Amino acid sequence: MKSAVFFERDGVINAYTQGTEPHRSPESVEAFTLCKGIASLMKTLKEAGLLVFVTTHQPGLAQGSLDRRELERMHLVMKAKLPIDDVLICPHEPSDPCPCAKPRTGLFKELEHQYRLDMDHSFVVSDKWQDAAAAHTLGCISVMLQSPLLGKVQRDYTLESLEAIGEKIAYLHANQSELMLA
Repeated sequence: MKSAVFFERDGVINAYTQGTEPHRSPESVEAFTLCKGIASLMKTLKEAGLLVFVTTHQPGLAQGSLDRRELERMHLVMKAKLPIDDVLICPHEPSDPCPCAKPRTGLFKELEHQYRLDMDHSFVVSDKWQDAAAAHTLGCISVMLQSPLLGKVQRDYTLESLEAIGEKIAYLHANQSELMLA
């Protein structure tokens, strides 16, 4: 079985856009800017033998504020610049009872099944409490980027930078068999 890293898109892979809302997702390819250090982080993780996935909730699709073609254009840019194995999207409103809106685990479970993943040896990287909660449910290790969106849910690690996240995951992945015995 394979190990993976699941990345939340907004706030970790790409920067939030400026506007009236402090943590607003980009709605156009022109507003889509990759975060500094994300390419290096993903390259390091791929070289360590981890699969790299993006799981993202994009309720703007259901609400009509985000055009599906524009989202696909953003993801084409993202996949062209980053070593990503797959991207899964939850397009539903937050109030919809879908199985894929985080903290529900539908997106993760779909990737687990499709790629035959070992969730106990996989990681979730995000700046949001919903991903930390999903990681806990799945048995993954949550390695969170410090953010006001983390809330008070259980998380394994909270770090200040993408570089520190990369170092932590590389260490944990390389030493998982020894850590499991301790």
